[in-house]
Amino acid sequence: MIVLGPPAVRFGSAAIGAAVVLCASKAAVDAADSDQPLFLPAVILLVCVSIGCWLTGRALRLGVVALDDHFLVRGLLWSRRIPCSAIRSMPDADDVTSLPFIGWYARGRPRISPLTAFWVSPGILATPARRSAVASLRQLEQYRIDRQRRSG
Repeated sequence: MIVLGPPAVRFGSAAIGAAVVLCASKAAVDAADSDQPLFLPAVILLVCVSIGCWLTGRALRLGVVALDDHFLVRGLLWSRRIPCSAIRSMPDADDVTSLPFIGWYARGRPRISPLTAFWVSPGILATPARRSAVASLRQLEQYRIDRQRRSG
């Protein structure tokens, strides 16, 4: 099961990648207008556009993939694989304005993995995104409970 973050959060985060691409394009055009060789602006443009596209792709996939034996938490910069047997706490679905996280143990030490896909700013304009995030977190918790019933 794939639980994506609210569209407002995912597309808002994707704007970061788009901004990197736009800034790199502007810098490359400015550098190309100068009397410098075109090699450096071309390299800068290629690197920054690649990074921007990578960030945009990651942002559009923000969420959690719930599998039989683990959760795959997809963040903006990296993903984290959390075994279901190691989970000690799930986020409170009713409070998505503070950063929700999954608490778990790895090698006997407590860890946390933030769920940035479901982190919604407070305010009246964020109400639809908040509703979507709450529903998604409840869906994850229900999946975990159902999985424990099946296996135990």
